[in-house]
Amino acid sequence: MAELIRVTRGVWRRADEVCDLAARCAAILSACPDGSVVAGRAAAQLHALWLPPGAAGTVDVVLRRDAVVPRAHSHSMRGELRSRRRTLHPDEIVLVQGVPVTSAARTWLDLSESLAMPDLVALGDSVLRGGDTAPAELAGVVSRGYHRRGVVRARQALPLLNARSRSRPESHFRYALVSAGLPTPDVNLPIYNELGEWLAEPDLSYPDAMLALEYNGAEHAEATRMRRDYTRTFDVQYRGGWRVETFGPAEIFGRPDQTAQFVKELRRERLSRRRIA
Repeated sequence: MAELIRVTRGVWRRADEVCDLAARCAAILSACPDGSVVAGRAAAQLHALWLPPGAAGTVDVVLRRDAVVPRAHSHSMRGELRSRRRTLHPDEIVLVQGVPVTSAARTWLDLSESLAMPDLVALGDSVLRGGDTAPAELAGVVSRGYHRRGVVRARQALPLLNARSRSRPESHFRYALVSAGLPTPDVNLPIYNELGEWLAEPDLSYPDAMLALEYNGAEHAEATRMRRDYTRTFDVQYRGGWRVETFGPAEIFGRPDQTAQFVKELRRERLSRRRIA
């Protein structure tokens, strides 16, 4: 007989039956009242949304307002499970890998009470990037969330979101620039030289200053990728007359304010030179 492992109080499963998050959430829901829904960080992970490191851990579960909760369940201090009674509208519940979870839009709103603004913007970008959620849906859950913790932050983040962002670091970078008073940069849009020839699609760009900004993570250290990056930078700078600046994790996550200030000064200098020319 296969060895059983404890998922939560009163729930035991074979290891191969809870080998991923969806299976673990399904097992946890079996200990909850009918109609319970996975929420919070676990829901975001199931939706494959962008979260800060350390997102694993306790599974948040939303219980129906009228749910009858067993006494042992409601008073237990379970590290694997945290339950809350909240109202969910029908369009705020979806199935992901067979598990009932809060919709991507509702998950974003729920996490607005715990995430810092840069992470909330990145999370929202990934919601829109998935293509199944429109900005109007996010606006809808925000409008229904009045008097909730985090809703003010969500309302402030909403106009900053961009579905064209391709990574969490890009989203953080863009937020740092806008927070420093810079205009919102173009996001992954093509740039061309004076002859109309395609040059590249920078992560972020300011066409008025002909300034392209790139984020290079660990994957750019691979030899083939590095050669491609060098060729692209050469084309953009020498065939197009653009300035290319590349940043890494230390600049984007370690000192975003300094990085934004550097870009602000660089953009001001580029604009001044173009006006003189």
